[in-house]
Amino acid sequence: MPIFRSCAVALALVSASVVASPEPAQLPETDAPAVPSALTEAAKKLQLTIQAAADSPIAGLKEITTDRGVFYMSDDGQHFLAGHLFDLSAQPVNLTERRQAEVNVSKMVEMADEMIVYPAKDEKHVVTVFTDTSCGYCRKMHEEMADYNNAGITVRYLAFPRSGLNAGNFGQLSAIWCAEDQIAAMDEAKAGGFNQSSTACDTLVRGHYELGVQMGIRGTPAIILEDGNVIPGYQPAGRLLQTLEQNPG
Repeated sequence: MPIFRSCAVALALVSASVVASPEPAQLPETDAPAVPSALTEAAKKLQLTIQAAADSPIAGLKEITTDRGVFYMSDDGQHFLAGHLFDLSAQPVNLTERRQAEVNVSKMVEMADEMIVYPAKDEKHVVTVFTDTSCGYCRKMHEEMADYNNAGITVRYLAFPRSGLNAGNFGQLSAIWCAEDQIAAMDEAKAGGFNQSSTACDTLVRGHYELGVQMGIRGTPAIILEDGNVIPGYQPAGRLLQTLEQNPG
């Protein structure tokens, strides 16, 4: 029973949740205790893998970080909530988005060596973009790469075959990431060329795609800001710079 087909009731339940604490639970440290077996077994019923669990601001409810995002589960594993948890003690704060953004930042650090990077000469900001060579707006963004770089924005690419792991251009993305000159290969592919296909980097591209799914990416381009928040869709350089200046991370 796939998770995104089974949570309609949970989504309705979580929309009514409020909390009293302004501070969310901290991400588990590397020496944090193992995820309780009750949660692990319950998650399997929803085809989820729990990567970390922490106390949520609601007593008896755990915040779980999974391979499909951030959710909530009762301590005994009997109840599951999918949706956004808000703190209403002052100005409303979306605790779920904030937690996911923190996770995103850590994941970007882990994946840095696998990115194809277009550096700005006078770098002011760095964004990470999940991209696909078959996506029209991804190509438009790439055509304007000089604008981003001239604005001081370094652009880093991760692969996200928007039609899934069976996408027709999956092999092309694999070939680009395994190319001797990744920049040249990406430039050619975004211009409608580079008809090469390879399985050499299948594992790497699959890892990028699965990370994107975990972060809630559903289409391309998807821009990850320095603070881990996500902008879905194309943003021209001027507008993106304005957003980055307002949210320095």
